[in-house]
Order: sequence, then structure tokens, then C-alpha cells
Amino acid sequence: MHLKKIIPFIFALIVAPFFMKAQVTTSSISGVVKDGSSNVLQSATITALHVPTGTVYTAIARSGGRFDISNMNPGGPYTITATFSGFNSQVKEEVFLVLGETLRTDFTLSNKLTDLNTVVVTSKKLVTAKTGTETSISRAKLDILPTIGRNLGDYLKFTPQAKVNGTSISIGGQNNRYNGFLIDGAVNNDVFGLSPSGTNGGQAGTPPISIDAIEQLVVQVAPFDASVGNFTGGSINAVTKAGTNLFHGSAYYVFRNQNLAGLTPGVSKAVDTKYPDFKNQTYGFTIGGPIIKNKAFFFLNAEKQKDNRPQPYTGPENGVIDSIKKLVTYVKTKYNYDLGDFRNNADLIDRTNLNSRFDFNLSAKNKLTLSYRYTLSERVNANRSSYNGATGSIAFTNGAQFFPSTTHSGNLEFNSKFSNSANNKFRVSFTDVNDDRSFVGNPFPSVSIAAYNGGPSYTFGSEAASSANVLKQNILNFYDAFKIYAGKNSITVGADVDFNKSYNLFINRNFSTW
Repeated sequence: MHLKKIIPFIFALIVAPFFMKAQVTTSSISGVVKDGSSNVLQSATITALHVPTGTVYTAIARSGGRFDISNMNPGGPYTITATFSGFNSQVKEEVFLVLGETLRTDFTLSNKLTDLNTVVVTSKKLVTAKTGTETSISRAKLDILPTIGRNLGDYLKFTPQAKVNGTSISIGGQNNRYNGFLIDGAVNNDVFGLSPSGTNGGQAGTPPISIDAIEQLVVQVAPFDASVGNFTGGSINAVTKAGTNLFHGSAYYVFRNQNLAGLTPGVSKAVDTKYPDFKNQTYGFTIGGPIIKNKAFFFLNAEKQKDNRPQPYTGPENGVIDSIKKLVTYVKTKYNYDLGDFRNNADLIDRTNLNSRFDFNLSAKNKLTLSYRYTLSERVNANRSSYNGATGSIAFTNGAQFFPSTTHSGNLEFNSKFSNSANNKFRVSFTDVNDDRSFVGNPFPSVSIAAYNGGPSYTFGSEAASSANVLKQNILNFYDAFKIYAGKNSITVGADVDFNKSYNLFINRNFSTW
């Protein structure tokens, strides 16, 4: 390679840590090992056993008795043991790690000549080193937090700095489009910026992943870690569930209709009424377990969502119905175009979501994780017909927008330990999104008829903004972080490179507007 090309490349590697983004998928522990007289025990051995999978992480205490273990699976429980020749071991059980944080856990070993018992600690509160304002939402919290729609926003309300309005999530007072959302390190926020929720699939009114596939969520608002960035609102980090040495699974069904909802909110009891008939259904299953005990694991989740929210016509019948019938007959006879129904312009959602993850302990120093997610969402959303005798409008089902959204997302992560003081994390991830907004029925101009002589206005024909509307997004990311421990310090050198490609076709009023 020519020298003029090598120099910019080296410079890019040097400055890369200043542009590294929030792609946290693991946890860490650190601490100091001493004896009963507060003398540091250099070369003490620390072993962390991830009990569910039998995965073992080890470290040797350096000068000053310090030790660090990086790139560990979040959660737990862990059993952490410190040993040193001539001293009793100390064991800490039921230790749980928070995604993206470093747990500080020190050890004090007693001399075997004075105390022959191994010390076991199970209840002592351990200190976690945070990198700024953040909220951790564990699997246990996800299981008990109240939710109606099982949307991401329902759970993020647990974050004090988050404001959720419908599907829009504002963190730190910022627009939802300024948030970052990562699943196992893969970008899953709407980079183009059209989704009202700020996430992939948001234009179809669906979440990007099943809540039952998530192990932990961490929301960071103002991190001071230089490797966390690429957002001005909040960073929402999610890691998916993984398999263990025990086969485990679940099946679930969530149902809601008008009988399980309250009456009209914000009005007096004299006029409150039951909601029109609707049906929201979500059902799915999870299964995980070992492929090879202590070596390879799998986790699978499949979920189906089917929502039907009718929007019935609420206007008077006399006179108006005759006018509507005349309009429908005229357009059908003259142009052979079917306007569709106007009485029940339902909002329909159909979503299929698949999530998978595979973990491999290739050796004591090398671990590999593969994960893949697929979401297909389809939404049919028509404007509602309403008329109160003075104002209102009549809309038809064939003037609805049809919104199919397909997302493929996956990643490969390889964690390596080169020595007691050097390790590396490498990840490659991709996200492909296809939002192919379209119209319902046959092609037809978008027509609006203004209100006349006290009657309602009318709109029919192909929805104007949906006649030619496609958004495709392709994101490819390469991430590498090489970390060196030296005494009390750690040095990280790496790169985080995104390749983004967007294709947006939008021809408003493609079939003309009248």
C-alpha cells in the first residue's frame, strides 16, 4: 500500500475511539485482591462462573492486586471466586451484571494458618460503576412493569427522563428521531427519520422486536464515556435472551377487546360509553437450551400480532346515506371504480416477528455470538367517516393506505482474550428495512368534494401520498475494540464504521388529485 494511503488509515485508527458509538452488548467486573492486613495479592486468580451456561471467565491480579474481566454475558447469576496460594478462597454467589456497566467487587483473603474456612458472600451489595445518567431495566422488571400494548414505550416509562406519547418516545426533552436504538449492537432505529416511534417498523405501527426476546434494556441519557455516542436524546440498548444448560420455554397469549377497556375518558358518567368493538391479539412462544452442554446454546422466539380497531361511522343516516349511495353508484358506473365501505373503516395490523440467537464457547478465551431478527408488518389504515349534521367528512376503505414493512437484522460478535491484560471485541452487524407504502384497491385519482349546503365533505380514490412511496434502508456496521489494562488504567483503541444506504421514492399525487 502506498505511504500516502497508509498514513490516513493509521490516523483513522488513532482517532476512531472518539467517534465510537453506543454498541454495548456485554458487562465487566473489576476489583482488588488483598489479604487481611490490606496487603495486595498480586497474581491471585479470579474465576467468574456464569451458572446458567457453565461459561468460565478468568483473570490474574496485576500489580496493585487489580484485576479486570471484560466481555462477559450480562445478567447471571455468577459465582466469582478469588484464590491465592497459602490463603483461603473467597466466593461471591448470586452476582448479577448490568448491561454495559462494570461491577466493582473486591476480595479480602484470609491466611490459611489463622483461618481454615472458605469465605462465602451471598448478600453483600456490590457497587456498579456507571458512565453517566442511565436506567437499567432487567428481565425481572420487564416481567412486572405494567403494559397495555406491549410496546417499547410502555417499558421505557420506567426511565425518569423519558416521555412517551403514544408510540413517540422523547428522552431528555429531545425529538424521538434523535434517539439511538440498538439490538445486540445492531442499529434498529429509523435512520431516515420518518417513523413516529423512531424505530424500524414504526410507520406500520408495530415494535421492532418482541419484549419476550429481550433480556435487558439500558437507557443512557448523558454518558461521559467517549465510546458512547451518535445520539442527542437517549441511547436505548437491548440485548436478547440466550440459551442455557437447561431447556426452558414459554407460550403466551395476550387478548384485549372493548369489554376489557374502560369507558370514554374525560367525560361525565352521564355520557360515557363503551368503546366500539375491537380485538387486539398477541401470541407466541420462546424456547432455549443447550446444543452442547457448556459449549453451545440456542434461543428462539416467534410472535404474532393481529389487531383490529374498527372506526365506525357516527353520523346521521337520513339524507346523507342516499347521497353516499348515489356517489358510489355514479363512480362505479362511470369509471368502474369501487369506493369501498364508509361505515367501518378499520385500522388493521398484522405482524410476524422471529428472533434467534446462538452462543458458542469456542475455547476458554474465545466466544462467538450469532443473532438474527425478522419482522414483517402490514397495516391497513383508513380515515374515519364522521358527520354531526353540521360538519364532518365521509371517507371510504379503498382510500386507505396499505403499509407493509419488512426488517432483517443480524450480527456476529467475537470476543477474544489474548492475555491477562489484553482482550478484543469484534462485531459485524446489518439491518435491512423495506417500507413499501401503497394504496388499497385499484389505482384512481384522489378526489375531494367540499361540503355543500350543510352536508359533509367526501374524499375517495387512492390515498394521495401512498400512490408511489417506497423507503429502503441498508445499514452495515463494523466494530472493533482492543483493550489493554495497565495498572489502574485501561486503554481502548478501536473503530466503529457505518455504511448507510437509503433509497426513497416519493411521488405525491401520482394518480393526480381533483
